[in-house]
Amino acid sequence: MSIAMVALHIRPARREDVDALVDLNRELLQFYGVQPPFPRVDMIRRLKAELFVEAPTVEVMLAFAGDEAVGMLAFAEIYAVAVCRRSLFIQDIFVSKTTRGLGVGQALMLELAHIAEQRNAFQIDWTADLWNEEARRFYETLAPVLKAEKMFYRLAGANLRQFLDGAKPPRRATVR
Repeated sequence: MSIAMVALHIRPARREDVDALVDLNRELLQFYGVQPPFPRVDMIRRLKAELFVEAPTVEVMLAFAGDEAVGMLAFAEIYAVAVCRRSLFIQDIFVSKTTRGLGVGQALMLELAHIAEQRNAFQIDWTADLWNEEARRFYETLAPVLKAEKMFYRLAGANLRQFLDGAKPPRRATVR
């Protein structure tokens, strides 16, 4: 498919897009060499329950070439307490293999920049895997500031369980 031959449009994901969203999500997982954590029917149910509610914790934009979903960007709005300003954080950005290099990722990022402007968010943050050279080259075209002084941490799975099981209650602070 050539994007030049088909109009590209971006919009928030809707409930009726959940099948396309699952397809893109499964392609994303395949790209990372990860098996889907749930059968397709469970993914559909979970996405409907989390994304298409009154106050979702994450928002998803879909890029369409004609009627085909060819890219997605999942993000959340957070509030940076230290500077008293809104910020956007990209959870995932993914473009289908069939349309990579054709401007879909750029269009998704530009749409998110417009959303940031509309919401008075002062920054957009995201992470990238060190091994994903293609993504890193793309991100460099956006002229971001690489925050090399930051490290990314995660508690998940067994580590999260171990922390929960082994955590000691905080000592009582003495207020003077």
